[in-house]
Amino acid sequence: MACSVFPALPHQMFQFHRLGAAPHQMMRKKAPAPAEHGVLLLDFDWIGDLGAGGFASVIKVRHRRSGAVFALKMSCGEAYPGMEDEEAEVLRRAAGSPYVVACHALLRVPAACVLEFMDAGCLRSVLRRRRARGREAGSGIPEPALAEAAAHCAAGLAQLHSLGVAHLDVKPENFLASSRGEVKIADFNTSRILYGGSGSGERRPLAVPITAGTRCYFSPERFVPGALAGPSGAMAADVWGLGVTVLELFLGRFVFSPKLSDAALELLICHGRPLRVPEEAEASAELRDFVASCLQREPARRAKVPQLLAHPFLARRDVEASRRALRVIIVETL
Repeated sequence: MACSVFPALPHQMFQFHRLGAAPHQMMRKKAPAPAEHGVLLLDFDWIGDLGAGGFASVIKVRHRRSGAVFALKMSCGEAYPGMEDEEAEVLRRAAGSPYVVACHALLRVPAACVLEFMDAGCLRSVLRRRRARGREAGSGIPEPALAEAAAHCAAGLAQLHSLGVAHLDVKPENFLASSRGEVKIADFNTSRILYGGSGSGERRPLAVPITAGTRCYFSPERFVPGALAGPSGAMAADVWGLGVTVLELFLGRFVFSPKLSDAALELLICHGRPLRVPEEAEASAELRDFVASCLQREPARRAKVPQLLAHPFLARRDVEASRRALRVIIVETL
């Protein structure tokens, strides 16, 4: 059960720029390769279950020697051959990003990841708890807090894209929040390396499959059977998922019912009315344009992530006020 381990905490190993810097500054980082150490599953005590999906289950654990709490993700299948190696490479590349959930160790036998524990869960859970505590059903996140959450989500995608990675399952469930007011991107089961291959030093653009993921968040081109995309197309698919995510956080509900059939989803997404902030909703022009910029049906017309980071909805927000507002909303649901 040997593993690759990040031997120090991320803030001790890396220097990075937080939100407020220009997009090209935010994507600069120093990331040495992980050192090799031995870690066993017996080094951890089970605390509780956090969740499960089609390819992994996640539990909350405590490291016996240090007392530190982590999320332990245990693989139980692969979406495609080599998925575990691809995910490990994504985590290695993303080491040190303040907008990507940190990986502290990768176990090979059994396949598992020792991940940073985010105590507020995913953004979908934040919405559910917010409603359960007396908020009006369907009430979403107010714009000041939403702008901060969207900025963190976009910064996480910017970091991945700058490293040659497409996430390909962008949705509220895959953004995790903490009581510190952080939002970080997670869950790389369907992610793809866009240049070379896992562990490759090549910069040759790859055409990658884009048909795996959650269909409620698919862009129109992903419904084509066997669809492939180069780097720009795969990144554009992530932007669509971000647009749907921001729209759902604003509305406080699913845009499309998870119970819809694949055929119904394809009809609505590819041929229905364009996805936008509803006309009757009380929303700023900046939010409406941000969502519309993400949800263009033609991939080439969608905004790129650096453009979104410079969009007025994010760039002109009152950063301190937005951070406070997001943290209050997260903490009040715990």
